[in-house]
Amino acid sequence: MNPINSARKYSILICILLIFTLSACKQIEQSHEEVNLENEQQNISYTFKNPKTGQEFNIIHAYLLYENYFAAVKNQPDETLSKLFQQEIITPVHEACYEDAEFPNFISLTGMITKRSEFERVKNQIEKMNTDQLNEVFEESLVKSSDVLPTDKETTVCIFPENENFPSDMATIGSGKIIVYYNRFHNYFKSSMSHEYHHSVWFEKNLKENHLLTGLDHLTLEGEAVMFETLVYPNLNNMYIVLNESFNKEHWSKIEPYLESTDSEKILEMKIGGSNGIPNSYGYSEGYKMIRSYLELHPDMTVEEWTVKDPKEIFEETNYIANYR
Repeated sequence: MNPINSARKYSILICILLIFTLSACKQIEQSHEEVNLENEQQNISYTFKNPKTGQEFNIIHAYLLYENYFAAVKNQPDETLSKLFQQEIITPVHEACYEDAEFPNFISLTGMITKRSEFERVKNQIEKMNTDQLNEVFEESLVKSSDVLPTDKETTVCIFPENENFPSDMATIGSGKIIVYYNRFHNYFKSSMSHEYHHSVWFEKNLKENHLLTGLDHLTLEGEAVMFETLVYPNLNNMYIVLNESFNKEHWSKIEPYLESTDSEKILEMKIGGSNGIPNSYGYSEGYKMIRSYLELHPDMTVEEWTVKDPKEIFEETNYIANYR
């Protein structure tokens, strides 16, 4: 046998073995990463069902991942904060908390990044967060809410530390996807969760493909959610905080041009209020009064029925505009 040919064959064999070895190592590494993510999710996840209907819920305690983030950024330059935040906190929960959400960009992930100047505050807050207590509070609210308005879709609640860049302590970014920013003022955690649960079901039942929400959609959406939390928690809800019984023509004139608009910035201004001469929580208050008027006309209508009712029909049937003419 030609020694040169033998050497070539031997070299080729070594290369093939090396390729298989590297490929196997890569697969093992990917497998380990997947297992680590699964273990991470199991460690921070609490699942339960509505005992009457079997409806499924999942609570993700994302704040428990922040210890990993703080350890990862130690002695690293500030330019790595964004990458490591994504790697240590967002990636492990992305599938459960964000994937397939209709409005995944409603909350800016960039705005969620915890900066070094906030590390101590966030660490102190996380130390005071009681996982078992949060499970108990949200489980009660979600079971009570789903008793009133059931659905077959699983609902996932993801809990993060307080976010000073976001004006609310909770947000629904799609059907079955609720984000919580822990707030030390959590007297209304239960009713707020019922509020967001209604949003979740509303999105599931009413959103059509490529559907952009108008100002009127948002008024209805928030008004129904406030009404829903008053049904679930009659003695503990936000209705009395947001409700303004006056029908101020000047305030209404500032939002009326945006009832058919999909300008998200103007709609947010309309809903939240507190600027441009509009009272705080203006959209919530007007929406609630509109839904209240509609239900006075239809006292026997079920929650399921008015949840899927077309906002234009509600607005027109109540002749709500007459309050400002």
